[in-house]
This record gives sequence, C-alpha cells and structure tokens, in this order.
Amino acid sequence: MRLRNLDFSLRQLQYVLAVESEGGFARAARACGVSQPALSAQVARLEEALGVRIFDRDRRRTTVTQAGRLLLDRMQVVVDGAAAIDDLAATLVDPFRLPLRVGVIPTIAPYLLPAAVDAIRAALPRLRIHWLELKTAACEAALAEGTLDAMIIADPPTLESAEHVMLGFEPFALIVPTDSAWQGPVELSQLHGVGLLLLEDGHCLRDHTMSLCMQPDTTEQPYQATSLPTLVQMVAEGMGISVLPASALPVEVPRARVRALPFVAPEVGRSLRLGWRRGGARADLIASLAPPLQQVVADFASTREAHP
Repeated sequence: MRLRNLDFSLRQLQYVLAVESEGGFARAARACGVSQPALSAQVARLEEALGVRIFDRDRRRTTVTQAGRLLLDRMQVVVDGAAAIDDLAATLVDPFRLPLRVGVIPTIAPYLLPAAVDAIRAALPRLRIHWLELKTAACEAALAEGTLDAMIIADPPTLESAEHVMLGFEPFALIVPTDSAWQGPVELSQLHGVGLLLLEDGHCLRDHTMSLCMQPDTTEQPYQATSLPTLVQMVAEGMGISVLPASALPVEVPRARVRALPFVAPEVGRSLRLGWRRGGARADLIASLAPPLQQVVADFASTREAHP
C-alpha cells in the first residue's frame, strides 16, 4: 500500500466546519475553545495546503466559496468517520461507556418501557439507554444507517445485516364498549360481518390485526386512529370494536368505557423481537438485554387473564 502524504490535520478540518456552521471565525473560535487568531491561522494553512480558498472574508461577513462548498461535504464525511472510529474504540475498551440507542415501535413503547427500564437497570446498572419511538420501517432504516444500535419490533427484521432474538409472544384481546353484548372468550368466527377499528397505515399492529382477525366478510370501519389511546376512545364511543395487545390493557382499559375479551385461539397475538446489526461492536451487550426484556413480556402476556 502506497502512503499518501497529506499536509493537513483533522483539527484543521474541524475548524473549517466550525466556521461554516457558526457563520464566522469569531463564533467558531468561541465554540472550539481557542483564540480567533489561532483558528484563523489553521484555516489559512489548510487553504494553502489544498491550494483552494474555502472562505471569502471581509469585515462584515464570511461566506463559503463554490470550491469550498464542494470540499466541506467531504470534510464532514472525514470528521464523522474519525468520530465513529473514536466511538468504536471506546466501546471496545468499555461497552458501557456510550449509551445504547434503542428504537421501539409506538404500540410497544408506552406500555413496555416503564417496566423494561426498571428490569434492565436492575440487570445492567452501568448501562445507559437512549430510547426512541419509531415505526418499524424507521427503526430498520436507522439501524441500517447506524443511528440506532438496536430495536424492539413485532416483526422479523427484513434487513439482511440484522440479527434478532425472540422476546416472547404477546396475545391480543378484543376491545368492546362496556355496555356491549359481547362476551369472551371470543372465537375468530364471531368477527364475521363485524366492523373493526384499525390504526393508520404504517403500524405493524394494523397489519397483524388484519392478517389474524379479518374474516371474509369482516369490514374496516371508515375511521383510522393514529395511536392506541385514540383507538380505545373510539371504541368507548361506540364507533366499533378493535384489538389491543396485552401490554396496553392495564393502561388503556381502566381509563375508558371498554372491556377486554380474550380470544380462544392462542395464536391471536404477535411475537416481539430485539434486533441489532450483525457483527456490531456491542452485539453481546445488546443480546444481554434479552433476558430482562423476556421476563417483562412474559409478565404482560399474563394480563390477558387479568382484564376479562
């Protein structure tokens, strides 16, 4: 391999990017914690080394030249890559040093996270997690881009680069108005000719409900909810009936005029999964989240019987 002599430093690239983002040399110097003459000198040396003027300067403003604009994009890639190397090295030395970024789909996050946070803290007290609520497609895109480390979803990952482990099976319950004539347990055949309320497109719970519960003459009501609390309130107002996962029952059923009825068929539900990038630096640490999460999911599965 032939080494190329590069007459500039990563620090100089960072200074240039700071000038562009801060809108001037004085503000960039303050942001970088150096004097303005020192920062200006380093930027000038970089311009000299490259043979390209990056900024046009006058007393009132600093503007990026056309050539500078082309270089700035490449500089950002280099600086981001260097930061990624530093982060990776830090996690190899100490997997707990940086927080994990974990995406959770909206029909799981409000109900699973309170118990999950406590369970993970007890099992891994040094671990910090940044939780993000994202739909399945957004979780997978962020995982592929590297802006997420892991995700909790209700479908097998479609990414070829993803590994996953089953957290458990979560049963569904039929949600009906309190004063309705419905009684449980419910056979799927009882949904013939019934209008179901569903979430809007993009929620995997909508797809699960349609694939599991829609009978040949079952119809979708002409209303779509953006969240499970909205869906439950629509049921309470007599606009139709719907399906809720077990983890949502302790939260949503007591605060609305609805009842939760279990299904007879044990397969009416969804499988929750923890996914991450194959071969990632902290794959083992992410996999260690599975046991406490599996216990939380098992506890929620039992709530189907707790809300007849």
